[in-house]
Amino acid sequence: MENIGIEPSQLLTQVINFLLMVILLTKLLYKPVLKALDERKKKIEESLKLAEEIKLEADKNEKKRQEIINKSKQEAKQIIEEAKKTAKQVEAEIIMKAHNEAEMIIEKGKKDIEGEREQMEKQLRNKTIEIASEMAEKVIGMVLSDSDHHKIINNKLKDLKNI
Repeated sequence: MENIGIEPSQLLTQVINFLLMVILLTKLLYKPVLKALDERKKKIEESLKLAEEIKLEADKNEKKRQEIINKSKQEAKQIIEEAKKTAKQVEAEIIMKAHNEAEMIIEKGKKDIEGEREQMEKQLRNKTIEIASEMAEKVIGMVLSDSDHHKIINNKLKDLKNI
């Protein structure tokens, strides 16, 4: 080998150096780099799985949120409907009470008017009797005796009572 310019001792030294370098680089550099890459790969895979789970959870939450919103809208509509019904019932009750009160006021007014009318009729009857008796006294006093006066007055009083 010496003929071709290769010295076996140098070749052996270079081979040993090369193997030592390979062993050292493998243990010190290659394995830690591969380990770091594997760990990073695992972390990325875990992150992707976590991201997928989060996305699924977010989709679930969005569906639940939509369901809750829809349910809330339906409940709100139902509450509004019930409020409208209640308002109509209250309105009908108020109107009925107002009509009843108006009828009571009208009835009371009619009774008051009837009472006043009766009182006025009594006063008118009494006044008429007074005037009639005064006129009768004047007319009769000129022509008739006292007993005739009493008979006529009593007859007139009976006539007025019948009226």
